[in-house]
Amino acid sequence: MYNSELDTFLAVAEAGSFSKAAKKLYISTPAVVQQMNLLEKRLNVQLFVRNTHGVTLTPAGIEFIQWSRQIIFDCQQAEKELGKYQQKIVFASGYLNGQTLSSRLIPQFQKNHPKAQISFREINDYQQIPAEVDILEMTYAKEPLSEHEFSFISIVPSPLRVALPASHPLAKKKQLSLQDLAAQDLEIVAPSIAGSEDVMLSKLLNVRPAVKLHYYSVFNKAVVNQAQLTKHLLLIPEAYSELCHPYIVKPVSWSFATSYGFYCRKPVPKLVQEFIDLAQKS
Repeated sequence: MYNSELDTFLAVAEAGSFSKAAKKLYISTPAVVQQMNLLEKRLNVQLFVRNTHGVTLTPAGIEFIQWSRQIIFDCQQAEKELGKYQQKIVFASGYLNGQTLSSRLIPQFQKNHPKAQISFREINDYQQIPAEVDILEMTYAKEPLSEHEFSFISIVPSPLRVALPASHPLAKKKQLSLQDLAAQDLEIVAPSIAGSEDVMLSKLLNVRPAVKLHYYSVFNKAVVNQAQLTKHLLLIPEAYSELCHPYIVKPVSWSFATSYGFYCRKPVPKLVQEFIDLAQKS
């Protein structure tokens, strides 16, 4: 909504160089120079002192840093607030999360809201969720999603299963017991991240011979690849079964489950809330 020249200005101010700012922004140096020349012409004030070593800010440039940041912040806040009235939803998509509920609910939601625009944005890192993403389908976790940006809405419990190589001796069993896991290397989400399987963790630690626990913080392709390399077993929510290929997933004779649902960006837009309402009724 704001002019991208403000982003370029802040990048140049931080880097102290047109060329360094260009590298950071993945654009050419002449493009950066042109943008800054146009910005100064539009404002009718000099923002930078050019020299052979780079650029330095003029007093006006120093003051304009604060104005630029405020303008960008205000525009982003306005977009966020007005977003609740928009007839569109952007779902996160990628290897990091499943689409079990979304794929089932979206056709019905489109029938109920024929004018709604639904799109998907691929994510590769939970720490850097694109600003346009409204909703992510996944299990509950204390981290890494910021509680200040997203709120979790539980839809269904997802039973905890064990994924293992097809060549593993336990692969022949229809259902595993707790004792089957004795002396096995088991990859499990860190307790500080999950925060809801303390009883299960206690039982695993009390199995003899002891289960060899290895902790991961975020379930992603790297976790699966590493498990394949080390021949470790994986403890996963049933909802993530398809993400474990070529591992096969086995039920365990316990009742442990984790919450599965949606993380929604705050404040929750009206259309997203209606999608959540549909999910809770289905």
